[in-house]
Amino acid sequence: MRVTDKTIGRNYLKYLNGARYDYEQTTNRIATGKRFTQLSDDVSAGSRVLSTRSDRYKAEKQLDNIKAINEELTSAESSMTSINDILTKISSEILNKAVNGTNDQTIRDAYANEVQNLRNELLQFANSKYKEKFLFGGTNASGAPFSIDEDSGRLKYNGVLVDDIKKDADGYYYEDANGDRQDIPMDDDVYLDIGLGIKMAGTAVDPSTGFKISYSGIDIMGFGKDGDGNSNNLFNALVDIEAALRSGDVDKVGQLNNKLQEQRNDFGKHLTDMGSKTQYLETMEQRLTNTVDGYTSRIQDLMGTVPGQEETTLMMNDYTLKAVLQLGSRVLPISLMDYLN
Repeated sequence: MRVTDKTIGRNYLKYLNGARYDYEQTTNRIATGKRFTQLSDDVSAGSRVLSTRSDRYKAEKQLDNIKAINEELTSAESSMTSINDILTKISSEILNKAVNGTNDQTIRDAYANEVQNLRNELLQFANSKYKEKFLFGGTNASGAPFSIDEDSGRLKYNGVLVDDIKKDADGYYYEDANGDRQDIPMDDDVYLDIGLGIKMAGTAVDPSTGFKISYSGIDIMGFGKDGDGNSNNLFNALVDIEAALRSGDVDKVGQLNNKLQEQRNDFGKHLTDMGSKTQYLETMEQRLTNTVDGYTSRIQDLMGTVPGQEETTLMMNDYTLKAVLQLGSRVLPISLMDYLN
Protein backbone atom coordinates (compact mmCIF):
# COMPACT_ATOMS: atom_id res chain seq x y z
CA MET A 1 0.00 0.00 0.00
CA ARG A 2 1.37 3.35 -1.06
CA VAL A 3 1.69 5.96 1.67
CA THR A 4 1.03 9.41 0.23
CA ASP A 5 3.30 12.37 0.81
CA LYS A 6 0.42 14.18 2.51
CA THR A 7 0.05 11.40 5.05
CA ILE A 8 3.79 11.32 5.69
CA GLY A 9 3.88 15.09 6.18
CA ARG A 10 0.84 15.07 8.50
CA ASN A 11 2.26 12.27 10.65
CA TYR A 12 5.64 13.95 10.80
CA LEU A 13 4.11 17.25 11.95
CA LYS A 14 2.13 15.36 14.58
CA TYR A 15 5.27 13.78 16.03
CA LEU A 16 7.21 17.04 15.75
CA ASN A 17 4.53 19.08 17.54
CA GLY A 18 4.23 16.42 20.22
CA ALA A 19 7.98 16.41 20.82
CA ARG A 20 8.07 20.21 20.98
CA TYR A 21 5.10 20.30 23.37
CA ASP A 22 6.70 17.76 25.72
CA TYR A 23 9.98 19.71 25.64
CA GLU A 24 8.25 23.03 26.37
CA GLN A 25 6.13 21.56 29.16
CA THR A 26 9.16 20.07 30.87
CA THR A 27 11.10 23.32 30.50
CA ASN A 28 8.16 25.23 32.03
CA ARG A 29 7.92 22.81 34.97
CA ILE A 30 11.62 23.28 35.68
CA ALA A 31 11.31 27.08 35.47
CA THR A 32 8.20 27.30 37.72
CA GLY A 33 8.88 24.31 39.96
CA LYS A 34 5.25 23.23 39.46
CA ARG A 35 3.92 20.04 37.92
CA PHE A 36 0.84 21.86 36.65
CA THR A 37 -0.51 25.39 36.44
CA GLN A 38 -4.11 24.71 35.49
CA LEU A 39 -6.76 22.72 37.33
CA SER A 40 -7.54 20.75 34.17
CA ASP A 41 -3.96 19.42 34.10
CA ASP A 42 -4.61 17.38 37.28
CA VAL A 43 -8.15 17.74 38.61
CA SER A 44 -7.64 15.56 41.70
CA ALA A 45 -4.44 17.25 42.90
CA GLY A 46 -5.70 20.67 41.80
CA SER A 47 -8.84 20.36 43.93
CA ARG A 48 -6.77 19.46 46.97
CA VAL A 49 -4.45 22.41 46.27
CA LEU A 50 -7.42 24.82 46.18
CA SER A 51 -8.74 23.45 49.48
CA THR A 52 -5.32 23.64 51.13
CA ARG A 53 -4.79 27.19 49.87
CA SER A 54 -8.09 28.22 51.45
CA ASP A 55 -7.05 26.68 54.78
CA ARG A 56 -3.65 28.38 54.56
CA TYR A 57 -5.25 31.77 53.87
CA LYS A 58 -7.39 31.47 57.02
CA ALA A 59 -4.36 30.46 59.08
CA GLU A 60 -2.33 33.37 57.65
CA LYS A 61 -5.07 35.87 58.57
CA GLN A 62 -5.19 34.51 62.11
CA LEU A 63 -1.40 34.63 62.29
CA ASP A 64 -1.39 38.28 61.15
CA ASN A 65 -3.99 39.09 63.82
CA ILE A 66 -1.94 37.38 66.52
CA LYS A 67 1.26 39.17 65.52
CA ALA A 68 -0.50 42.56 65.59
CA ILE A 69 -2.12 41.82 68.97
CA ASN A 70 1.13 40.54 70.42
CA GLU A 71 2.99 43.68 69.37
CA GLU A 72 0.29 45.83 70.96
CA LEU A 73 0.21 43.70 74.09
CA THR A 74 4.00 43.86 74.40
CA SER A 75 3.80 47.65 74.20
CA ALA A 76 1.12 47.67 76.91
CA GLU A 77 3.23 45.38 79.08
CA SER A 78 6.20 47.71 78.67
CA SER A 79 4.13 50.72 79.78
CA MET A 80 2.77 48.80 82.75
CA THR A 81 6.30 47.74 83.74
CA SER A 82 7.32 51.41 83.74
CA ILE A 83 4.33 52.28 85.93
CA ASN A 84 5.25 49.47 88.30
CA ASP A 85 8.80 50.80 88.53
CA ILE A 86 7.43 54.24 89.44
CA LEU A 87 5.21 52.79 92.16
CA THR A 88 8.09 50.76 93.56
CA LYS A 89 10.34 53.80 93.69
CA ILE A 90 7.73 55.94 95.45
CA SER A 91 6.60 53.30 97.93
CA SER A 92 9.88 51.57 98.72
CA GLU A 93 12.32 54.46 98.45
CA ILE A 94 10.79 57.93 98.67
CA LEU A 95 8.03 57.40 101.25
CA ASN A 96 10.16 55.25 103.52
CA LYS A 97 12.54 58.19 103.77
CA ALA A 98 9.76 60.78 103.93
CA VAL A 99 8.18 59.34 107.09
CA ASN A 100 11.46 59.68 108.99
CA GLY A 101 10.69 61.86 112.00
CA THR A 102 13.96 63.80 111.67
CA ASN A 103 12.91 65.37 108.35
CA ASP A 104 11.85 68.98 108.37
CA GLN A 105 9.13 70.38 106.10
CA THR A 106 11.63 71.53 103.48
CA ILE A 107 12.75 67.93 102.97
CA ARG A 108 9.15 66.69 102.93
CA ASP A 109 8.30 69.30 100.28
CA ALA A 110 11.22 68.04 98.20
CA TYR A 111 9.83 64.51 98.47
CA ALA A 112 6.40 65.87 97.54
CA ASN A 113 7.87 67.46 94.42
CA GLU A 114 9.46 64.15 93.47
CA VAL A 115 6.14 62.35 93.95
CA GLN A 116 4.44 64.99 91.81
CA ASN A 117 6.95 64.53 88.98
CA LEU A 118 6.68 60.73 89.09
CA ARG A 119 2.88 60.99 89.24
CA ASN A 120 2.85 63.05 86.04
CA GLU A 121 5.18 60.52 84.46
CA LEU A 122 2.81 57.74 85.49
CA LEU A 123 -0.04 59.60 83.75
CA GLN A 124 1.94 59.68 80.53
CA PHE A 125 2.37 55.90 80.64
CA ALA A 126 -1.32 55.48 81.43
CA ASN A 127 -2.05 57.40 78.22
CA SER A 128 0.45 55.39 76.16
CA LYS A 129 -0.35 54.72 72.51
CA TYR A 130 0.42 51.90 70.12
CA LYS A 131 0.40 53.37 66.63
CA GLU A 132 -2.82 55.43 66.70
CA LYS A 133 -4.56 53.52 69.51
CA PHE A 134 -4.51 54.38 73.21
CA LEU A 135 -3.53 51.20 75.01
CA PHE A 136 -5.64 51.64 78.13
CA GLY A 137 -8.58 53.59 76.76
CA GLY A 138 -11.10 50.83 76.11
CA THR A 139 -12.70 51.77 72.78
CA ASN A 140 -11.70 55.43 73.06
CA ALA A 141 -10.25 56.56 69.74
CA SER A 142 -10.91 60.30 70.04
CA GLY A 143 -8.32 61.32 72.62
CA ALA A 144 -6.31 60.40 75.69
CA PRO A 145 -8.50 58.34 78.05
CA PHE A 146 -7.06 59.84 81.23
CA SER A 147 -7.28 63.54 82.02
CA ILE A 148 -7.15 65.72 85.12
CA ASP A 149 -10.27 67.49 86.33
CA GLU A 150 -9.57 71.22 86.40
CA ASP A 151 -11.66 71.86 89.53
CA SER A 152 -10.63 69.00 91.80
CA GLY A 153 -7.27 67.97 90.31
CA ARG A 154 -8.52 64.37 90.40
CA LEU A 155 -8.21 61.87 87.56
CA LYS A 156 -10.95 61.32 84.99
CA TYR A 157 -11.39 58.33 82.69
CA ASN A 158 -13.14 59.04 79.40
CA GLY A 159 -14.62 62.12 81.03
CA VAL A 160 -15.79 60.48 84.29
CA LEU A 161 -14.10 60.99 87.67
CA VAL A 162 -12.49 57.66 88.55
CA ASP A 163 -13.37 58.04 92.24
CA ASP A 164 -17.06 58.06 91.24
CA ILE A 165 -16.85 54.83 89.24
CA LYS A 166 -18.31 51.62 90.64
CA LYS A 167 -18.62 48.06 89.41
CA ASP A 168 -21.21 45.33 89.79
CA ALA A 169 -22.17 42.16 87.93
CA ASP A 170 -23.27 44.24 84.95
CA GLY A 171 -19.94 46.05 84.64
CA TYR A 172 -18.55 49.53 85.32
CA TYR A 173 -20.88 52.47 85.90
CA TYR A 174 -21.31 55.79 87.64
CA GLU A 175 -24.27 57.73 88.98
CA ASP A 176 -25.24 61.00 87.34
CA ALA A 177 -26.55 64.12 89.09
CA ASN A 178 -29.99 62.51 89.40
CA GLY A 179 -28.57 59.33 90.90
CA ASP A 180 -29.30 57.33 87.77
CA ARG A 181 -26.91 54.62 86.64
CA GLN A 182 -24.81 55.48 83.59
CA ASP A 183 -22.35 53.25 81.72
CA ILE A 184 -18.75 54.41 81.36
CA PRO A 185 -18.31 55.95 77.89
CA MET A 186 -16.12 54.15 75.33
CA ASP A 187 -15.27 51.26 77.64
CA ASP A 188 -16.79 48.32 75.76
CA ASP A 189 -14.85 45.11 75.21
CA VAL A 190 -13.44 44.35 71.76
CA TYR A 191 -12.57 40.81 70.66
CA LEU A 192 -10.66 39.43 67.70
CA ASP A 193 -10.56 35.98 66.11
CA ILE A 194 -7.23 34.23 66.66
CA GLY A 195 -8.37 30.74 65.71
CA LEU A 196 -10.51 29.86 68.73
CA GLY A 197 -13.67 29.66 66.62
CA ILE A 198 -15.20 33.00 67.58
CA LYS A 199 -18.93 32.84 68.31
CA MET A 200 -21.65 35.31 69.18
CA ALA A 201 -23.85 35.19 72.24
CA GLY A 202 -26.73 37.30 71.04
CA THR A 203 -25.25 40.63 69.94
CA ALA A 204 -22.04 40.16 71.95
CA VAL A 205 -19.00 38.00 71.39
CA ASP A 206 -18.65 34.88 73.52
CA PRO A 207 -15.48 35.78 75.55
CA SER A 208 -14.33 32.15 75.55
CA THR A 209 -14.10 32.10 71.75
CA GLY A 210 -12.37 35.43 71.06
CA PHE A 211 -9.30 37.27 72.31
CA LYS A 212 -9.89 40.56 74.09
CA ILE A 213 -7.90 43.36 72.44
CA SER A 214 -9.27 46.31 74.43
CA TYR A 215 -7.94 47.21 77.87
CA SER A 216 -9.89 49.22 80.41
CA GLY A 217 -7.71 51.76 82.14
CA ILE A 218 -9.91 51.84 85.23
CA ASP A 219 -9.51 48.09 85.64
CA ILE A 220 -5.71 48.44 85.54
CA MET A 221 -5.28 51.78 87.33
CA GLY A 222 -8.05 51.33 89.90
CA PHE A 223 -11.35 53.11 90.56
CA GLY A 224 -13.70 54.17 93.34
CA LYS A 225 -12.84 54.55 97.03
CA ASP A 226 -12.32 52.16 99.95
CA GLY A 227 -14.26 52.13 103.21
CA ASP A 228 -12.00 54.83 104.69
CA GLY A 229 -12.64 57.18 101.79
CA ASN A 230 -9.20 56.68 100.22
CA SER A 231 -8.99 56.49 96.44
CA ASN A 232 -8.40 53.10 94.87
CA ASN A 233 -6.89 54.77 91.83
CA LEU A 234 -3.11 54.90 91.61
CA PHE A 235 -2.87 58.45 90.28
CA ASN A 236 -5.27 59.86 92.87
CA ALA A 237 -3.45 57.93 95.60
CA LEU A 238 -0.28 59.79 94.63
CA VAL A 239 -2.21 63.08 94.66
CA ASP A 240 -3.26 62.37 98.25
CA ILE A 241 0.27 61.32 99.23
CA GLU A 242 1.70 64.53 97.83
CA ALA A 243 -0.88 66.59 99.74
CA ALA A 244 -0.09 64.73 102.97
CA LEU A 245 3.63 65.39 102.49
CA ARG A 246 3.09 69.12 101.91
CA SER A 247 0.86 69.36 104.99
CA GLY A 248 3.47 67.54 107.09
CA ASP A 249 1.03 64.80 108.14
CA VAL A 250 3.55 61.96 108.51
CA ASP A 251 0.97 59.54 109.97
CA LYS A 252 -1.27 60.08 106.96
CA VAL A 253 1.67 59.50 104.64
CA GLY A 254 2.37 56.19 106.37
CA GLN A 255 -1.27 55.09 106.07
CA LEU A 256 -1.43 56.04 102.40
CA ASN A 257 1.85 54.25 101.74
CA ASN A 258 0.40 51.05 103.22
CA LYS A 259 -2.59 51.53 100.95
CA LEU A 260 -0.28 52.16 97.98
CA GLN A 261 1.60 48.92 98.63
CA GLU A 262 -1.71 47.02 98.44
CA GLN A 263 -2.57 48.83 95.21
CA ARG A 264 0.86 48.03 93.83
CA ASN A 265 0.27 44.34 94.57
CA ASP A 266 -3.05 44.48 92.70
CA PHE A 267 -1.37 46.26 89.81
CA GLY A 268 1.33 43.57 89.79
CA LYS A 269 -1.38 40.94 89.27
CA HIS A 270 -2.56 42.80 86.15
CA LEU A 271 1.03 43.00 84.96
CA THR A 272 1.50 39.27 85.50
CA ASP A 273 -1.73 38.57 83.65
CA MET A 274 -0.52 40.72 80.77
CA GLY A 275 2.73 38.76 80.66
CA SER A 276 0.78 35.49 80.59
CA LYS A 277 -1.21 36.73 77.63
CA THR A 278 1.92 37.64 75.67
CA GLN A 279 3.36 34.19 76.35
CA TYR A 280 0.10 32.60 75.22
CA LEU A 281 0.12 34.64 72.02
CA GLU A 282 3.73 33.69 71.35
CA THR A 283 2.75 30.03 71.65
CA MET A 284 -0.22 30.57 69.33
CA GLU A 285 2.00 32.44 66.88
CA GLN A 286 4.48 29.57 66.75
CA ARG A 287 1.69 27.02 66.34
CA LEU A 288 0.07 28.93 63.49
CA THR A 289 3.46 29.53 61.86
CA ASN A 290 3.98 25.76 61.84
CA THR A 291 0.47 25.29 60.48
CA VAL A 292 1.07 27.73 57.62
CA ASP A 293 4.40 26.05 56.86
CA GLY A 294 2.62 22.68 56.84
CA TYR A 295 0.01 23.90 54.35
CA THR A 296 2.76 25.36 52.15
CA SER A 297 4.65 22.07 52.25
CA ARG A 298 1.50 20.14 51.32
CA ILE A 299 0.85 22.42 48.35
CA GLN A 300 4.44 21.94 47.26
CA ASP A 301 4.02 18.18 47.50
CA LEU A 302 0.86 18.31 45.40
CA MET A 303 2.15 20.74 42.78
CA GLY A 304 5.92 20.61 43.01
CA THR A 305 8.27 18.68 40.80
CA VAL A 306 10.61 15.95 42.02
CA PRO A 307 14.23 17.21 42.08
CA GLY A 308 16.28 15.55 39.34
CA GLN A 309 13.30 13.88 37.70
CA GLU A 310 12.36 16.78 35.45
CA GLU A 311 15.99 17.31 34.41
CA THR A 312 16.14 13.67 33.32
CA THR A 313 12.85 14.04 31.49
CA LEU A 314 14.15 17.18 29.77
CA MET A 315 17.19 15.27 28.51
CA MET A 316 14.92 12.57 27.08
CA ASN A 317 12.63 15.18 25.52
CA ASP A 318 15.61 16.96 24.01
CA TYR A 319 16.87 13.67 22.57
CA THR A 320 13.42 12.87 21.15
CA LEU A 321 13.02 16.32 19.59
CA LYS A 322 16.42 16.12 17.92
CA ALA A 323 15.63 12.61 16.68
CA VAL A 324 12.35 13.80 15.15
CA LEU A 325 14.09 16.75 13.50
CA GLN A 326 16.79 14.44 12.14
CA LEU A 327 14.13 12.07 10.85
CA GLY A 328 12.44 14.95 9.08
CA SER A 329 15.62 15.85 7.25
CA ARG A 330 15.62 12.34 5.81
CA VAL A 331 11.95 11.60 5.26
CA LEU A 332 10.74 14.80 3.70
CA PRO A 333 13.37 15.17 0.91
CA ILE A 334 13.03 11.50 -0.11
CA SER A 335 9.29 11.84 -0.31
CA LEU A 336 9.72 14.94 -2.47
CA MET A 337 12.13 13.12 -4.87
CA ASP A 338 9.74 10.16 -5.09
CA TYR A 339 7.01 12.62 -6.03
CA LEU A 340 9.18 14.22 -8.76
CA ASN A 341 10.10 10.82 -10.17
